[in-house]
Amino acid sequence: MQYLLTQKEYNDLLKTKENGLSSVRNTIQDLCTKVADHMPITWKWGDQRPGPVKPWGCILSTEGEWYCDQCPVQKVCPYENKEWSK
Repeated sequence: MQYLLTQKEYNDLLKTKENGLSSVRNTIQDLCTKVADHMPITWKWGDQRPGPVKPWGCILSTEGEWYCDQCPVQKVCPYENKEWSK
């Protein structure tokens, strides 16, 4: 069976979809930021020797210049403007 939608019904469906995706993206971003700010990791900053165990911190909540190099959630984080050290 096939259903036909009016343009308004179709636009409403698209709007509902976009609102849902935006809400999910915001929730995932909030969770990723909290994990990066609170999950202790072993730092390997500057050389290959293990450093202190402390949270990495999120680029979104850290003041000043920061990078996503050792972020524990960098692969799932939806933030589009990630920065990496050189």
